[in-house]
Order: sequence, then C-alpha cells, then structure tokens
Amino acid sequence: MSQSDTPMSDPPSVDPLAAVTESLTGAIQSYIRASVAAQVGSDSAQPHSTADLQARYDAVVQENKELKDQLKHIEILAETEKRRDTIRSTLSTIGFPVHDTKILRHLTSNTPKAKFCLFDKLPVELRMKIWKLALPGGRIFELYQRDPHFRLMRVTQAQGNNQPNQFMLQRQASGLPEMSISTHKTPKLRLACKEANRAFREAGGFEFGLFGGVYKGLWFNYSEDILYVKDDPTNWVNLDMSRIIRVGFSHVKFLDKASANSRLDMVLDHFASCREVIVMQNTDWDMRACYAGTRMPSHMFPLRDEDVIGNHEYSKEASDEELGTIVCWREVKSVVENFWMQHVIAVRQMSGSRVPKLKGVELVRGRHTYFE
Repeated sequence: MSQSDTPMSDPPSVDPLAAVTESLTGAIQSYIRASVAAQVGSDSAQPHSTADLQARYDAVVQENKELKDQLKHIEILAETEKRRDTIRSTLSTIGFPVHDTKILRHLTSNTPKAKFCLFDKLPVELRMKIWKLALPGGRIFELYQRDPHFRLMRVTQAQGNNQPNQFMLQRQASGLPEMSISTHKTPKLRLACKEANRAFREAGGFEFGLFGGVYKGLWFNYSEDILYVKDDPTNWVNLDMSRIIRVGFSHVKFLDKASANSRLDMVLDHFASCREVIVMQNTDWDMRACYAGTRMPSHMFPLRDEDVIGNHEYSKEASDEELGTIVCWREVKSVVENFWMQHVIAVRQMSGSRVPKLKGVELVRGRHTYFE
C-alpha cells in the first residue's frame, strides 16, 4: 500500500475553554515582557516621585485583578460544563435524554448572585418599607363557619336524649376555633435579621389561633391579605377584625339591594379599618357544584367592565340606564356604589368617606402549575 493510500486519522478535537485559557495566558506574558522592556529601556520613563510609583503600582494591581477575574470566570464555565456533562450522561444511562434545557442550566448554575452592599446605609424608614414590601401579600384566607370536609362537625348540639353532644363539648374545651380556615405558610423573611422580624411583626400578626391567642395561629398581612367571609362573624373571638383592610364576599351577595347593604353593615360593624371590599366571582360558591374543591389554591384575576356577573334583582330605579336580565361588572359596581352611598348617609348617618372601595375579581381554584 502506498503512502497516499494510508488512511488519515481525524484531527483531535480542541477544547475551546483550554484554547481561550492558553490565549489569555500568552497575552498576560506578552504584557509583562512589554512592560519590563519599556521600564528598563527608557531612563526618561523612570518615576521621579513616590506619587508616580504609587500610581503605577495601583494601575498594575487593577489590571492584575481584572485578569484574575477573567481566569476565574473561565474556570467557572469549565466547571459548569463538566457538571452538565455528568448530569446528562447519568440521565442518559437510565433512558432519559436531556438536552440543554432550562432545568439543566438551573441545576448546574453556580454563577455568583449580584449583591447590594449599600442596604445598611439606607435610612431606617426606607429599609423598613423595603422589608414590608418583601413580605407576601394578596393571599386569600377563606373562612367557613363549619368545615364542609369534616362530617363530625355537622353533629347537632343535642343528642336524642336531650343531652349535650360529647364531641361538641370536647371541641369547645380544646379551644379549637368555631370555624375552618384556608392555611398559608408563615414567611421565612422574619428570620433574616432583627430588622426584618420587626417589619414582620408590624405588618401583620398571628390570627385564628386557639383560645383566641396566637398559638397555632396563621400569620395575616393586615394591609395586603384578603379575608374571604362566607358567614356572619359575630362569634369570631380568635380574629382581630378591626385591623383588616381588605374583605371579600361572594358575587351572589351583591345582586340585590338588601344583601348588598347587609354586606356594608357587616363591614361597618366589624371591620373598622376596612378600605376595600373585594367582589369574588367564583363558580364553586355552592358546595354542590362540580368544580374544583375549596381546598385548592385560589388565584385572582381582575374583572373587566363587560364581564358578566349573573341575574340580578335590582329595581328599575336602581340605575339611570336600563338593565337587562343579566348584568355585567360595570353595572353591578355602579349600582352597588349608589346603594352604599345612600345607605351610609341616610340610614347609618355617617360620612360618605366611610364607603369602602369596591373591586371585582374572578376567583379560580387550581394548582399553581396550571397558571404558569
């Protein structure tokens, strides 16, 4: 076989990171040689004062730091790529091929996070406002007079022999609240520092606890979280209703004048600090509905003016415009605001400023992954 017939092997693959590292190292060596040659070969360039020496020294230190940062960045990229290859090969061996997806980049990312080092130098009032804005808000706490998922709670107070029900007596003695409540996790931001814990305690408090205290209670953000009321709160002793600003009711409570004014009376009598009433349009307000259960997480979406609310029982004098059988959110909002203004001034003998703001949302229940 002649030399021309000899098969040639493929050229070895070149690691791009190694090539970049070698190129950068060569540039550093060339820079050092040029600097030394310039300093040695020119007597006129020699510094004649300490300030000149210090300035040159600072420049060299800064350049050296920048070169070290570049080398460190290259090492991080190499390590990240190595980890990706390890994860990719491991998953491929079990029949799960993984490409360069977002989850793979997330698992292998070790890029240092940006830091804000001047936070401690901000005024304490501004820091407290930032801490409070970082706390969770807009969560929905749904209250039920009875737990529809716990059959024993529906036992009547008296048995057939007219004796008190033992279960109800034990429940009252245990200090359990006479309601059920949807739960939310306590924010971990309070553990960051003393200042964060102070903001945590100022912005909210533990409510719905046993024996009217904070034990086994849920943290409630008084200015941001929403209390979704479904029953009369006259016997709620384990909730500081005077501090709650946002209260929600089902949309079916606003489709006739008497029911709408009754919601306003409830707010004025029990929620002294309430400034916003949320009209919750939800399809599962009836427990017999075939939609997602009430234990599913709730998500809110603002109602548009043309969104249909339902059949109403308003009188013809309730609105300046002629209302059809079915009303939309714009019409409901206008009518209810007129009802409330008249009720506050004429019946309650209060200032019109006591009328809370009315906001409409659509309440949809489902897992968080459904809305991502």
